[in-house]
Amino acid sequence: MAFSDRHPVLSLRQMSMAKLAIAVCRDPEILDFVKDYGCVSFVFPSKEAHLYLGVKSLKEEAWIWKDILIQSFFSSLYRHLDFEDHVPSVGLGEKNFLPFSRWEELVEERISSLPLLLKHELLDVVRAFSIEIDKWIKYHSQVWEKFSEIALSAPYDFQWNSLGKIDLVGTASALIVNETLDIKDRYILACLYGLMDKMPIGKKVPDEIVQKYSKLAERGIKVQKEWNPSHKGIQFNYFMRQNLFTSVSSEQKVSFLNGALSEECLRCDDFLFYMSHMGNEERIEVFKIRAFKILLLHLDWPLQGEFLKTAEHLLPYFTEIEYFVMLDIIICERIILHRKDFNYIGLLKEFWSLSPSNLKEYIKNYPIYELIKLIINFPVDEIFPSEKLLPSYESSNLTFRCCGVKYILCRAEKSRHIKARAPEIENDLPRSFLATFIFSKYLKRDNLRNS
Repeated sequence: MAFSDRHPVLSLRQMSMAKLAIAVCRDPEILDFVKDYGCVSFVFPSKEAHLYLGVKSLKEEAWIWKDILIQSFFSSLYRHLDFEDHVPSVGLGEKNFLPFSRWEELVEERISSLPLLLKHELLDVVRAFSIEIDKWIKYHSQVWEKFSEIALSAPYDFQWNSLGKIDLVGTASALIVNETLDIKDRYILACLYGLMDKMPIGKKVPDEIVQKYSKLAERGIKVQKEWNPSHKGIQFNYFMRQNLFTSVSSEQKVSFLNGALSEECLRCDDFLFYMSHMGNEERIEVFKIRAFKILLLHLDWPLQGEFLKTAEHLLPYFTEIEYFVMLDIIICERIILHRKDFNYIGLLKEFWSLSPSNLKEYIKNYPIYELIKLIINFPVDEIFPSEKLLPSYESSNLTFRCCGVKYILCRAEKSRHIKARAPEIENDLPRSFLATFIFSKYLKRDNLRNS
């Protein structure tokens, strides 16, 4: 099983892609562009975003947008540090052009020597790595807003593990000893990760910072000594929990893992660690409740190659609605967005083929079945026209979710009508962050210059 005792190993191709993607993400010009325009610049591909927004002429049209970030929960490690829960953060785009194409151009300039097929694939792998950095920023900025600046100013301090994910502890350690960073930033990181021993001796930290954030270090020490079943704060203290996880009861293991999967705050590498320290009966108890969440982890790079093997084991635990939503995500968030970091057309065909007949029959009652038939019956030797699916896309927004973050792109006149295509399950699927980008075309460029 993909989620048993075997830890996936990247292929040589994936290793090369990861190395190149990290180098691109560290490029100063790209970092500056992302700093100016935010994550909306790299999440959605330009062709599909422009088609959805109804862009007719980039030269003549001016656009403005709002970024709305809703933080679904805050870590119990810092819940009582005078932060408010469920608070949306709103930013206004001050530029009058769409950033999608320019980000792609900057990336393509850095990888221009590669063959065309590799360039297309690598572009979306760079998106995946950029989203991983964005997720790090979102989690850490809950505690200290300057962490967004740190991520963009010290990219070489970010350490990456064998699955192409940020090594949280390694990154924190590197940032803490970086003397070019403000001592306040380094102190807060040390408190978050229980790495006070890495703080320089003799450096004065402002009293108000010590008073406010030293509580984090105290709670971290408590977590190391006593198992806390809460999954909150797992982003920062998971390495402490791993030391205790193997010794707690079966009920505690199952309860903890179910909660962490529910909140989508569990990284794939951490999930694999926990599963490797559970017996078959304990795993089955988790599968019964969180099969959908587990399979969802395998839609993110680089685990897509394990998706079908994992699906074979988990589909018996799927409800009809969960099956509907999984198909919806594959079609609307991978195929329609023309993601090229994996063969999602082939994945959908195989997923449909191995699915139980009762789940297939349920899907036949909904319009999505027509899209499925179109995709699975399309000739193998032809390039599937993903963009032609967009006009038949029934949602009022484009969505893409990855590792606990759901991104939504919408037009201002449609934003009031944002709704899930499967509300029964969406309402029961909390995630760490919901990032919404609301775009509005407000002036012709000629009028803008004359005003």
